[in-house]
Amino acid sequence: MELEEQDSKFFEDFLTFLQNHPEIEKYKPSNEPMISLPNLEIHPGKRKVFRNQQEILLTKTEYELLLNLLQNVNRVLTHSPIYEKIWRELDYGEAQKLVSHHVQAIRRKMKLGKESVHPCRRWHSFGVRRRW
Repeated sequence: MELEEQDSKFFEDFLTFLQNHPEIEKYKPSNEPMISLPNLEIHPGKRKVFRNQQEILLTKTEYELLLNLLQNVNRVLTHSPIYEKIWRELDYGEAQKLVSHHVQAIRRKMKLGKESVHPCRRWHSFGVRRRW
């Protein structure tokens, strides 16, 4: 950075100001990984989700389901494998109902309409697809 003669006074005043105010902390960028998509940010270390800079409060199951869908971009997943991964048990016939319920809860909390192409698209009696 190069300063002109007229800038040096301002720069010196600025440095003096910083030295006189030790309560001002040095900015430290976060090293935390983040998943960033258009209008959506996920902070895995904090288990937080933001849509349009507003925090979306998800249950543990909804959060894990959202991450699972993000890991399977443009893939059609049947309800059973999703259920078995998220609930960590075999599907005894409840997968379609439970997965569908939680996908709808995520869509509702994220304020996604039925016609939205945002995170989760569902095909009746088959599975779930995550598409951007």
